[in-house]
Amino acid sequence: MKTKKILKMLCTDKGISGREDEMLGIIKELTEKTASEVSLLPTGTIIASCGNKDAKRHIMLDAHIDRIGLVVTYINEEGFLKAEPVGGIDLRSLAGTAVTVQGKKDITGIICTLPPHLVKKEEGMTRDMIWIDTGLAAETVKELVSAGDAVIVKSSFRELLGNKVTVSALDNRAGCAVIIRCAELLGKKLRNIRLSLVFSSQEETNESGAKTAAFLLEPDEAVIVDVGFAKQEGVPAALSGELGKGPIISVAPVLSGDITKGLMDAAKKLDISYDLEVDGGTTGTNADGIAITRGGIPCAVISVPEKNMHTQTEMVSIDDIENTAAVIAGYITGGAAK
Repeated sequence: MKTKKILKMLCTDKGISGREDEMLGIIKELTEKTASEVSLLPTGTIIASCGNKDAKRHIMLDAHIDRIGLVVTYINEEGFLKAEPVGGIDLRSLAGTAVTVQGKKDITGIICTLPPHLVKKEEGMTRDMIWIDTGLAAETVKELVSAGDAVIVKSSFRELLGNKVTVSALDNRAGCAVIIRCAELLGKKLRNIRLSLVFSSQEETNESGAKTAAFLLEPDEAVIVDVGFAKQEGVPAALSGELGKGPIISVAPVLSGDITKGLMDAAKKLDISYDLEVDGGTTGTNADGIAITRGGIPCAVISVPEKNMHTQTEMVSIDDIENTAAVIAGYITGGAAK
């Protein structure tokens, strides 16, 4: 399946942290040609099993499938909904934003904002200011919405020039697209490999999905796919990769030097450029938990560069997704898999 179509299917208004099971049907559809089984763990993590289950080499590819969002915490007498972030949502982007409240039925609302004429220049959005106006009467709101209901920031999948796209949830549905495409690229080459595609839950809140999946699967090695900072004004050059110029490969003490070098060698064989992100300790990804599961699992991290992270206008390059998948496939096979 074409990468852009995969990504568009993944970037749906579903699956905030704690509700990843909403994505099960989509993952089943997207992996039906490569996976022998798709299962759901109690944590909400989805696992697609590919290749030879009896093979000696077992590789785990992890990409978290949860997206950031909001949750209703209270409904006041006027019918306004108080909400709290689920994950590290960018509060600066919320004022005046349209949202979908997932109550007994989906309801459109607007995050309240004061007219700029009444706002002091130094004021900005804070957590206590997140109130949602649905425009409905209070009794109707209370009939349809309950505390604990999820809220998704509205966003449309838009194609941009240069084979780029923008939409919310690219962190980390872009990574999910990578591991789906990687399995497709490997195809029949998986006869001697057991490959577990892990669409892990709750990375944005506590990373529990990847840790429990790694404990259950006990793979020989793991490659974690996430998004990283794309180069733009104000983003440190040492922590970012150029959009459209290939993946970002992480180097850190918590990671396996051998697998990391293997990814670099695969990129060179395929003539795919890459940037490095060097950390002095942990990576801030699921690799930190997977690496210390059981007796330790060798890990590497490779990321898709992304602009506007944790907003409703996240941006990635389709070329980067495709090239990241090719690099991982090339590493697994030990040669060019593009």
